[in-house]
Amino acid sequence: MKSNKACIFLIILTSLFACNSNKKENKLNSKNNDTLQVKSNKVVYEDKRENLKLSIADTIKISNSYFFSNQDSKDIFQLIINPGLVKNSKAELQIITVDNKIIYTQSFDAFYFIREIYEPDTIPSGGQKVYEEYMEKHWKSLTPKQFEAYFKKNVDNFFGVISFIENDDHEEIKSWEEDITDKKFINEILANPEIKLINIPCFDCDEGGKIIGYSLEQNKVISLVEHD
Repeated sequence: MKSNKACIFLIILTSLFACNSNKKENKLNSKNNDTLQVKSNKVVYEDKRENLKLSIADTIKISNSYFFSNQDSKDIFQLIINPGLVKNSKAELQIITVDNKIIYTQSFDAFYFIREIYEPDTIPSGGQKVYEEYMEKHWKSLTPKQFEAYFKKNVDNFFGVISFIENDDHEEIKSWEEDITDKKFINEILANPEIKLINIPCFDCDEGGKIIGYSLEQNKVISLVEHD
């Protein structure tokens, strides 16, 4: 099992750093383009998002517990989604220790939980115009119940997109040292195989994310590397 996890980690790292030189450019390009412009302090979205009527009546909180910052006690990983229209609402991922200390937060648009519903299962051929008309017809055909069910499903499955990575192969990690900004932390990882690494998606991007870990020496969460 460990060898399989190590292989998975090698594959992830290899794919991450293969395109590392274009990371910043790609990150900007992959950023959700649902937000078009700001007029009179009001954010204007694409029609499909602007016309979304789905709303959250009360604050949503769900959580899971994992070993992360401490090998003896689990941390609470908590998702909070603020009430309001989903097109405007914000969500936040928090990591909280057994002592109730928040050691990590990541804020993102609640629209993350609904955005892929606009992608149909099949795409027609026939050029850009046919594609755009087909896409518009698809999202206009979606019902309120479909939006509600899709949103709930993705909220319930939220922690499934956060993956823990075994750091068994230290030599492989060390080979990417030049791409990692915190040299002190990478040395700590190499010296301590118990340190947990987590891959967290960029929820406001079409792709990409980052790998984080908890430094016992620096007593804080550190971003090891961002990837596309």
